[in-house]
Amino acid sequence: MNGLLRRCAPRNDFSNFLLHNLENSLRAPSFIVISILFEVFVAINFFIRGQFFTGSGSTDLVLFFSAIPYICIINIPALCYKQSFSIYDDFIPLSDLARQTAHFLTRLILFSLQLILLLPAIALINLFGTTDGGQIFTSLVCLLFYGAAVISLCGFIQNIIPNKITSIIVSALALVIFNTSHLFALYVNLPSVLTSLARSLSFAWHFDAAGKGLLDTRDLLWLAASSALFLFLSDTILQIKKGRRFSKNLRLRHILLPLISLLIMLNASRWYTRIDFSKNKTYSISKYTKALTSRIESPVKITYYRSSAIAKLYPQIRDVADFLTEYAAQNKKISLLIKDPDKDQASRTMLENYGIASQQLRSVSGTSTEYLTVYSAIAIEYEGNAETIPFTMAANTLEYDLDGRLRHLISGQARKVNIVSGNGLSLADNYSYVIPWLQSQGFICNPLYIDDPAFAEELDNSQGPLLVLGDSQITIENAIAIEAYILNGKGSALLAISPYTADIENTWNITAAPRTNLLEMAENWGLTFHNQLVSDISCARITMYADDNNQTQLLNYPLWPSLLPQKNAPLGITLFWASPLEINSDESKAYSITPYLLSSPAACTINEDKASPDKLFETNPFLLNQQGKIAGSEYSTKLLGAEIRGSLPGLYNAASSENSHIIIIPDQYFASTLMNGYIGGDNGDYRNFEFLTNALLKLNGEEELAALQSRAVRDTSLYKVTDIVQLNALRLVTFIILFVILPLLLIALGVILNVLHKK
Repeated sequence: MNGLLRRCAPRNDFSNFLLHNLENSLRAPSFIVISILFEVFVAINFFIRGQFFTGSGSTDLVLFFSAIPYICIINIPALCYKQSFSIYDDFIPLSDLARQTAHFLTRLILFSLQLILLLPAIALINLFGTTDGGQIFTSLVCLLFYGAAVISLCGFIQNIIPNKITSIIVSALALVIFNTSHLFALYVNLPSVLTSLARSLSFAWHFDAAGKGLLDTRDLLWLAASSALFLFLSDTILQIKKGRRFSKNLRLRHILLPLISLLIMLNASRWYTRIDFSKNKTYSISKYTKALTSRIESPVKITYYRSSAIAKLYPQIRDVADFLTEYAAQNKKISLLIKDPDKDQASRTMLENYGIASQQLRSVSGTSTEYLTVYSAIAIEYEGNAETIPFTMAANTLEYDLDGRLRHLISGQARKVNIVSGNGLSLADNYSYVIPWLQSQGFICNPLYIDDPAFAEELDNSQGPLLVLGDSQITIENAIAIEAYILNGKGSALLAISPYTADIENTWNITAAPRTNLLEMAENWGLTFHNQLVSDISCARITMYADDNNQTQLLNYPLWPSLLPQKNAPLGITLFWASPLEINSDESKAYSITPYLLSSPAACTINEDKASPDKLFETNPFLLNQQGKIAGSEYSTKLLGAEIRGSLPGLYNAASSENSHIIIIPDQYFASTLMNGYIGGDNGDYRNFEFLTNALLKLNGEEELAALQSRAVRDTSLYKVTDIVQLNALRLVTFIILFVILPLLLIALGVILNVLHKK
């Protein structure tokens, strides 16, 4: 009889059955409820738990998407719950496998619709900053494959366990394991085989690449094959429960298909492809690297010292090895070795010779806590010389790090920078981040001290760009030596100078600088410093303590302009009490002055209060916020940085240069440890130091490498929000749309579908 029904049934039974299940599922109250819960949970996790509106928010969507597997612990078992309309399934003339496939596709379509419900939240995030379209695409694709895998798993559990409530509970527990298995090795010392299995089961492990904008076939094949495996096993379980005897062909199908799926899962990592969809193609080999590696004439040996302990715990370590493999493939003369210092004493000795120290990794086992010694270092050897990357955990900046060191080895020229603090602040204390940061970027730092009698002689014997931080203590003798260094062609310079000084450690009072010798040198070249400060609506947002209580208050501080991402500051930069500049152009001069940094269009200037020389400007954040718009001010884009190129005349020296390169910014505190602490937040704000690196690379003649350094970073700040009023307005709009309008629309959709069904 069943055979007759199948022969007589129309060819579209499968599609009709699928549409029947889909229609009834869409109008089911349970689907509406779990969809609302799904969307609200993800929004709460990102916007509220992630403190998106506190000033430290980020448009990086990793946190947004990584919350989905946790709500799926409830959501997917609920989607797989067999509805009452399914009692008619047995009357449809379909095979058990076709019926299981239809159920699977129904649930996958429902899950896809829930993913679509997240798009309004992503659109709202773009009102605050810029998201990465590639990251969104790869994350959604990976989540779709993840949904397919866990839906087939829950369907398999449902077929094994007839009791619906029990099957839901078991499914939820299975998803807990599926979502957190990568953490097992952190708390339990597992054998390597079990550690690899735990990694393979973990969604976080398979999502890591997609969360950065990479589609990795290893992850997609594993998830797709696991979907097929549980789908075929479900069919086998149904046949066994119905007591059917398997024919030879059926036995072959029920053994061969699951076996093929399992083999694909186990071998997915043997042959793989990675496609980079990230906004800046951060994980792809650039043209600069291809050109650089083509210049290699002798063998290059790259050794990656990677501890097995760190490789077990962090999925991003795989990206490092993958990128090194792709990097080495650019030239046959590049060889790559991956060594485990945990198992090789010779490797640990070599690391000690390189001066590379181990890192401490916390491990919890039972009731005890221990710290493991781990390495993740890279050594590059070329013609008897070596450069190292002491520690790396990610591949997003790896190309820049490798290229900088390889370029040094090929050219034989060290990347040096001479650093002068000219405002009385200490490089060791007040600018404590500068030297370690630049050293991590491959610079050899040469600090020079203006109170040293041999300052002029030491500077004259130096090479490389000159970084001057402030000039309020620069004497005329110091200025003569600095100008001579610039004019004699030995080095370019980044001058961070200002007509004012600020009491940054106490009152923030601003006074006139006692010395402005470098300022006058810049003005001799045609760059005017106005005796004003720039106030910008796009500014730093700082947390201040009220005097009368311990309450904190988040305030916009307009005297610290937060410059938007632009050509010479790809991430933007925050300046502190900066004066506006003006270029006095003269086509007859043998050099050019061009804008380097610009404020937002909503900037204005504040004049000095000449009656109060000890406090030329009001700097109290509370009073500035109460004042609102400055009376009589005109808002426009202000010049906050300039670049000078060409043959410069001397002011203190009779000589002139042939081809100088100078960058001037009117802020001596942009690299100050204390000032960057105010804007750093919990996650740190390193934009100023990224700018510093980028500018020094350009001054060192490494323009292409500077462009590569810019490519490796992405602005995830809320730069589109310029004031607290706008922030509050957008926050209200976000909450209304996500927590009121969307849930109401889902409820209305359910009501409409039910009304149409009854009609």
